[in-house]
Amino acid sequence: MSDAMGTWGDGIYDNDSALDGLAALVARREGTTEAARLVAHIGLLAWLDPVGVTHDPPALWVRLDDHAAAIAQLPEDTRAALQRLRDDPEGVTEHGSRTPEVQAALGGYCDGPRMDALLRFPGAQPVIDELAGRAVAQLDRVLGRKVDLYEVAGDLVALGVLVELAKAGLWTPQPARVAAWRTGFAAIDKATRSERGFWWKYVRRVHTGFDLLAPPPPDAPAKRARPLVRKPAAPAPAEPERYTHPKFGAGTLIARTGSGDGATLELRFDDGVTRKILARFLAPERS
Repeated sequence: MSDAMGTWGDGIYDNDSALDGLAALVARREGTTEAARLVAHIGLLAWLDPVGVTHDPPALWVRLDDHAAAIAQLPEDTRAALQRLRDDPEGVTEHGSRTPEVQAALGGYCDGPRMDALLRFPGAQPVIDELAGRAVAQLDRVLGRKVDLYEVAGDLVALGVLVELAKAGLWTPQPARVAAWRTGFAAIDKATRSERGFWWKYVRRVHTGFDLLAPPPPDAPAKRARPLVRKPAAPAPAEPERYTHPKFGAGTLIARTGSGDGATLELRFDDGVTRKILARFLAPERS
């Protein structure tokens, strides 16, 4: 993967584009001025995008200070949780709340505390429903396009948000809709021809996310599973071709295009990055 595109890993949240998309998805919308809505928004930020309450927290509290009388009418546990977060935003958001099964799909980024006192009080649910609605609309849009995995990976952060909301019991998915998303994603996966050695783990994590929302029907065809046994007659795999580059070091050949001095080799380097480099700049790795 190109260095310019940032850091990539296997989880749904494990790329820079997804993290940027998460911040945009959870960000406060214009018109969110009522006290209850502001408190619910702060609760979502602390849980789903903790940097949103640690990066510039005074701006949040200034908005709330304009609604002191309304804040005083909120439940006592809500007011207490809000005060704890206001007093020590970094300390309160230091520990996450993601379950191992959800983390297996999303990865470890943006895992804050789920403070139910800031999410389950009168006036909070509409804010949560609006966030879920934005995430649903995003998946409807991106999984209906004829593109490749690289183009949709950032937008699939919406799937992670819905998984978090569903597992917390704050939003209920529609199995038919999840099935449509699963079908759309499978088509995108099938259309992605390049860098398959990179994508297979990420694809598995995305399917795990769909499974957390709605398990596939029992008669669904097997997906993403690697063969458990080798074919008896399969020949021993050839040794992978290895090359070295004076700057990037050693890498394994993935694909080759062209011939002679104009040939281009696509290599998966030992630093985890895939690059396309002219053959004349490479030398076979010595054993």
